[in-house]
Amino acid sequence: MEKPKISIAPVSDSEIPTCFRILDKSFANNAPFVDIYFPEHDTASGQVAGSRRLLKWKRGSAESVFVKAVMERDKGKEMDDDRIVGFAVWTHMTSPPSDVLEDVEKAEEVWPDEEDREFMRGLWREYVRPRSRAIRLMASHDVVLELLAVHPEYQRLGAGKGLVTWGTEKADVLGLKAVVEGTPVGRPLYERCGFEAKIEEMSFDVDERFQKRRKPELVFMTREPLMLWGPLMIN
Repeated sequence: MEKPKISIAPVSDSEIPTCFRILDKSFANNAPFVDIYFPEHDTASGQVAGSRRLLKWKRGSAESVFVKAVMERDKGKEMDDDRIVGFAVWTHMTSPPSDVLEDVEKAEEVWPDEEDREFMRGLWREYVRPRSRAIRLMASHDVVLELLAVHPEYQRLGAGKGLVTWGTEKADVLGLKAVVEGTPVGRPLYERCGFEAKIEEMSFDVDERFQKRRKPELVFMTREPLMLWGPLMIN
């Protein structure tokens, strides 16, 4: 059976809610970091709030590019229109990210519960540490795959590979290392796209009172560029 044609294109502002619903379906409640970073992402109110945050990110970051995987319409079949089946966010990171949660999010608004907020603060500090170290050690920029989600009904059709390859090709042109903090489920895809594990299991040391909470299971992976030339721009 021939695979459907998948194309990669920029995400428009109006498509952000669709992308967030894909994020929810893709991760379900199987990714602890997503669950705490996007509270109640499986509810209507959580999806509205999450979509608003993604849109603010898209509009406010000149370094980040939101791209979608589109399954093109197959005439004569059930699907009448082109369909977004996945999306990714790639960031040309020119300096280490802040490890202070309040620098990147309206923490009290997103996590109104004080303990949830404190837990997220600790996770965020640990989460950004490896990518910050990579940027400092290399004394260079990195291209970071910050988010990747493919709707479960359309996985293994080439959408994930297309979204990852879009960014790694940009990294190759720039002569930059690509970085991703991947879930165990996503790891095989990243390995097929040339990434190698540098930290098999990222450490999340949090306060003792949070020891019983689910913690992220992530592997820190990098990919060396295939070419070492090109203008310093990602889009």
